Amino acid sequence: MIEADRSQAKNIAIPDTHWKDLYRLGAIACILLAAAIPLAILAYFIWPYTPGIRSVAVIFTNLQKDRLAGLMSLDLSVLILEPLAILQTLALYAALRKVNASYALIALALGVMGILLWLTARPLVEMTYLSGQYAAATTDAERNYYLAAGEALHAQFNGTAWMLSQFLISISGMISDLLMLKTKYFNKWTAYTGLVVTIPGFLFWIPTLGAYFSLIGTLFGTVWFVLMGRDFLRMGWSRSTAMN
Repeated sequence: MIEADRSQAKNIAIPDTHWKDLYRLGAIACILLAAAIPLAILAYFIWPYTPGIRSVAVIFTNLQKDRLAGLMSLDLSVLILEPLAILQTLALYAALRKVNASYALIALALGVMGILLWLTARPLVEMTYLSGQYAAATTDAERNYYLAAGEALHAQFNGTAWMLSQFLISISGMISDLLMLKTKYFNKWTAYTGLVVTIPGFLFWIPTLGAYFSLIGTLFGTVWFVLMGRDFLRMGWSRSTAMN
């Protein structure tokens, strides 16, 4: 029994070296996310978020006047960043599966599902297509038709898929952070910072204050990705890992 406990403790202290390439991809993803988040925040102030704030007609017009600005105001940065988050989520599963395979798998499933739902809630290509059709329309009936189609897509930006994605990603992150506390290869501050990041994810729905909670979570997210990227670098490129 004692030998089994020692073996389990050793496994928790040493990452599974068969996944070192995924640790490296996770490190790269975390570094890119940490660098991109401040740029995404800056972009938000340059091109304010328009869904739910501006009418579909205004959004279509903005897309025609300046395609990049119009897409950025529709959350283009999410489409760029979230695929990187999938790599980070996969790397977390590989690193934490030896701690508790069941909860690590649950965190992986919820995290990937949340990311995919978030991407689904950002129909940018469809809105761009409809804006072109709206601009080319020659009658009021045609324009009203494309506005109605745009309204249906417009509702997705702050709809069920988006709201559910926030909860799923937050739950996934919280599970992973709690598992990190049981390992030796993730710094404790990485786990604690992650918990600070995930808590605002449950408060985004509060009117007015929700946006501030999301901003706080995003800012701490930069620190979290830096710390996590450092841990993945150690797991992916350390001498002991390379020799296994």
